[in-house]
Amino acid sequence: MLGKISSFLSHTEPLPSSHTAARRADTYVTLSKELGQAGVPTSETDCASCSNPCLDPSQNGSGSVDEIVYDGKAYEEYVLEKYGDLGELPKGFDTDWESDLQGSSKGGKGRVVVISTGKSDWERDHVDEKGSLAHHLDKVISSAPTPASSDSKPKSSIPYISPSEFPSPSDPLSKPISVQPSLYSSSLISQSDDPSDQTVLVFPDWKVIHEIDNSLQGARSLYENQLSCEVGRSGKPLMDEVEDEFSRRRSWVLPYRAVILLCSHKKRDKRCHIAAPLLRSALHTVLQKHDIDIDEDGSSLTHLDGPPLEEISGSDSEREEEVGKRIGEIESVQGGEGGQVGIFNINHLGGHRYAGVMLILFPSGAYISYGRVSPAEIPRVVEDTILQGKIVPGLLRNAVGVERAGVKTGKGFLSW
Repeated sequence: MLGKISSFLSHTEPLPSSHTAARRADTYVTLSKELGQAGVPTSETDCASCSNPCLDPSQNGSGSVDEIVYDGKAYEEYVLEKYGDLGELPKGFDTDWESDLQGSSKGGKGRVVVISTGKSDWERDHVDEKGSLAHHLDKVISSAPTPASSDSKPKSSIPYISPSEFPSPSDPLSKPISVQPSLYSSSLISQSDDPSDQTVLVFPDWKVIHEIDNSLQGARSLYENQLSCEVGRSGKPLMDEVEDEFSRRRSWVLPYRAVILLCSHKKRDKRCHIAAPLLRSALHTVLQKHDIDIDEDGSSLTHLDGPPLEEISGSDSEREEEVGKRIGEIESVQGGEGGQVGIFNINHLGGHRYAGVMLILFPSGAYISYGRVSPAEIPRVVEDTILQGKIVPGLLRNAVGVERAGVKTGKGFLSW
């Protein structure tokens, strides 16, 4: 088990406030090895910043990781040449570089529910916004029973890496989820036909749900049919004879290969509000270089292919298999260039002292929380995590559902 990152050093001198500083990069090399031993697909780009990078065996002992990963260039030179000036956080931006980043976040074990508000700032606690769907859903979830936790699942040897409570796409839920959903308000604009209704994204189900009545009754119906601990990815099928104004045919598999959620919550901490647009701009530049389209408002969530998930017939296993099939058909779902990424601002993630902070979610069920992200780190986020399904160790806060056998081959945690 890893202790404090500073324990890697033989002296107590503080580590530099830079990802590329040699002494800090040394700690990332150690962290990368520990993650790899635990079965977590891990990027080697942090190793390229090390003052003494390992020789690459594929080159018969000649050449370094730096030469292979960055075409013989320093990381900063590589980024500038390939992507141009990505900008930077303001001078004096107060990011915590002293305490441990790894383990500073604990989310992702249960469902993540992203609610449309069309805004990028909310009340200090977003569920306190009376009349909002987040407010109604919070009431419903708070009163819902949570099944007892089961210790039968194997646990990771690293405390901030957790197995998912959910089965892989296409597999039915075999036992209730022991964690209630986490709620986030977002900049997503409702794509419901009725402008008073809301849209939500649900992870790791990888689906969008439209036409949610913004009321306590609407929130209760949403929970019972789509979010309760006993319901799988496909949700509950709706029968014509029981359909009412709150229970509708309205959910589809998301078209995205990944979703990035940026904290922009100014009323909680202005650092996140400052960092989010700078990270978004860098994401645009880097993603577009890899022919990846971007959806920032939810406009790609209308007129989706196929009938709604509520109309899938058959047993639970057959319905989940159909959902898995649709997920597997998403463009670039298992890596490489192309496809589409959804990028939305959300409320407070916790750990704003590590701004910029982000969550990245994948169709495979992988959930990753990153911190200390600057515009300069966005190429690593895209090239290593989005395109290849690998963790960037120096940015990691926590992750769920990322362990894979044979981490040196395959498509990392993008596969399932």
